[in-house]
Amino acid sequence: MKYNIGKFLIILTLFVFYKYEIINAKTDEEVFLGNKNASVTVIEYASMTCVHCANFHKEVYPKIKKNYIDTNKIKFIFRDFPLDKQALFGSVLAKCAPKEKYFDFVKLILTTQKKWISNTNDETYKNNLKNIGKLAGLKESKINACFIDEKLVDKILETRSIAEKKYNITSTPSLIINGKKYSAMDYENFEKIIIKLIN
Repeated sequence: MKYNIGKFLIILTLFVFYKYEIINAKTDEEVFLGNKNASVTVIEYASMTCVHCANFHKEVYPKIKKNYIDTNKIKFIFRDFPLDKQALFGSVLAKCAPKEKYFDFVKLILTTQKKWISNTNDETYKNNLKNIGKLAGLKESKINACFIDEKLVDKILETRSIAEKKYNITSTPSLIINGKKYSAMDYENFEKIIIKLIN
């Protein structure tokens, strides 16, 4: 797939100037959780094959969700930053899910890394992802269609490219809290930052 510079510039402009107005819902670009009018916006950039991302979603994210997302104190956005081909197709599978189940699929894919990531050079991981998707309720025909959807793949890669240029993202997980970049952190340090911004 050739990268379209003109298309990238258009998407970049939209990302900078267009404000999303959704909650647990969708636009053409992304979904989010929490309060659309919150004074604090948290963006997580993660790779589906990143062990640290999986640990973050196991140890830290549940507390963030309970104390700040479910209580409508923040707006939380998840964005893909695939570090390899397998991560890219993990992201594709999550995007293939119904919008209302997107975050459930993100959690599923991250928490089952050991079941689908392949150490070989073949495409075993795709079959593993298909099996996970089918067990979660997706039809195999739907998954196959998503895996060959070049526009969907391009959108994910554009998200990564914008993150690199706008926020200088180089590793995952990375958090953008009200426009400022932070590396992965424990819940206690996250809370210290959020409390200062909320108060």
